[in-house]
Amino acid sequence: MSASMTINAQEIRQISQPHTVSQSRLRLIAQKAEALATAVENKWEDFSDVERDLLKALIYTSIIHQDGNQGFWASLRTRLSLAWMLICGETDVLADYFRALIRLKNAVLGAIEKEHPDYEQTMAEVVQETLAKSGLPAMTPDEFCEWLSSVSD
Repeated sequence: MSASMTINAQEIRQISQPHTVSQSRLRLIAQKAEALATAVENKWEDFSDVERDLLKALIYTSIIHQDGNQGFWASLRTRLSLAWMLICGETDVLADYFRALIRLKNAVLGAIEKEHPDYEQTMAEVVQETLAKSGLPAMTPDEFCEWLSSVSD
């Protein structure tokens, strides 16, 4: 992975479950999650196996905790802190935090999906099948250029 960004296990834990929540701390965690999502989207292959496994574990754990009461009770203190932020009207930073976590989750899951050896072939088959089902004839390059010109006028 690039030297400009290293993954720290403690920071990963903070991203997934901040135990005490302040507006400034949540903003910082959101910024780190955004930066990490960008790195995952652009340089997944540069991450070491250990870093990839850590990110995968983070995402899989967050998904598992969403599905049951165990996750709810384990993070009750965090949920109460977040509720307090909502009551105090600090919704912007809270929204940024959740958007950053969703982006990070989607980036990691997308990278995992693309790592699968059958990904390219499966995606090509899905696109071909979808085009075949649409019943619309494909455009030629000249038709596309004409259409693009008419749209931009």
